[in-house]
Amino acid sequence: MRRYSSLILVLVLVLSFPGCMRHRSVRVSAANDSAKESSSSGSPNALSNFIQATLKISQENTAASEDALNQLHKRRPYLAELSSRVAANGTDIDSRRLLAEAYMDEGLLPYAFQMYQEIQSIKPDDSLAELGVARLWDRWGDYGLAYQHAERAVVLDPRSAEALEALGRVHLHRNQIDQALSAFLSAVEIKPQSASLLSNSGYLFLKRGDLQQARVYLERAVAADDSLVEARNNLGIVLARLGEPNHALEQFMAVNDPAAAFNNLGVVYLDQRRWNEAREAFRRAMVLDPGHKKAQTNLAEAEAHMPRPAIINLPPFKEKNDVAAAPKKSDSHKPILARAETSGSVTKRDSRISTAYKDALDRFRGRRYAEVIDILQWLLQQYPNDILASNCEYWIGESYFGLADYKRSYAAFKRVMLYSSSTKKNDALVMMKRASLKQRQNGRTTKA
Repeated sequence: MRRYSSLILVLVLVLSFPGCMRHRSVRVSAANDSAKESSSSGSPNALSNFIQATLKISQENTAASEDALNQLHKRRPYLAELSSRVAANGTDIDSRRLLAEAYMDEGLLPYAFQMYQEIQSIKPDDSLAELGVARLWDRWGDYGLAYQHAERAVVLDPRSAEALEALGRVHLHRNQIDQALSAFLSAVEIKPQSASLLSNSGYLFLKRGDLQQARVYLERAVAADDSLVEARNNLGIVLARLGEPNHALEQFMAVNDPAAAFNNLGVVYLDQRRWNEAREAFRRAMVLDPGHKKAQTNLAEAEAHMPRPAIINLPPFKEKNDVAAAPKKSDSHKPILARAETSGSVTKRDSRISTAYKDALDRFRGRRYAEVIDILQWLLQQYPNDILASNCEYWIGESYFGLADYKRSYAAFKRVMLYSSSTKKNDALVMMKRASLKQRQNGRTTKA
């Protein structure tokens, strides 16, 4: 509280003797032309900034924050030692800087501000102190003051990537996209391998709608740090918008669970008004995690935009041979496929394949998994190079999964990965993990 009292005393002196602020007003005006004009008439800009700072500290410097400071010093004794050095030495800039950074990290912003103010009184042109004050005002939400100090930090040290990054963030918070991008790109020139700078530059290109440039910078960010969540997710958004959903899912899955990855893909489709694709992505998320609240909400939104069907209340499809006796084991494929191939006037090979495949999916929905496996395995034997071959392997894996035969299920999903152009590779990868997990769970149950 002693420091707080001294700060209020300084404010009283400033209000009584405005001329005392003349030196500070010149310092601030170097970063802002409008402030330069005000310095010749009693420094109202610098004085108002000082008052704002004092009022902000008075709001946050409560008994609770004082207690938090004491607790921090107890947890980290070296900070208490630094505080003692500062109290004993009025010119120790290094100790004050370390304290300010620690207080900033802990959210004790008024104490961090006080340290930076003391540094500025010792060394008026300290770029790091200006940078620290800029970050504080940015966190306090006063982007006008944050801009003044960030720009001043850049003027004092034009080669500081950190100052340029802070300036870019302030511009972004002020919704000045072009200025923010310019600042981040300048910072990237100084630190070309900084994953965070590359990621933020890619994000800004994305906001501008420049997808190709966004992709370049986000891929560079991922190469620099493949664990950076923001870069992976933003790259996934870019790839989805560029029409590469499989590659987008790879990025989403690298930093999210599978359900969240499909939900993210669906959100991109929602934004593009691609209601069918969005619905399918959200449905997939719900299969993977039935309790996924965001996917539930998003699925409802996607379906609300879907057009109503032209024909409703269709009668269920009836098969003539449904009541027939079960076929002999040696002829198990023939009756099933006969029904698939003879439903309607089938005259072409492609029609036979697609009809049989559709029949298999209908049976899958009815949980007639053994019949699904029979049909799809027959299709693979007859047409191993067909465009639907990888899909057949996938639904064989799903059917074995439904039968709780997780070993065969895993093997089928693994075969899907052999098809380089398959659209089911990401789905198969997810199901391989689920099948593998089920096998391990069954193994533990058996041992028990």
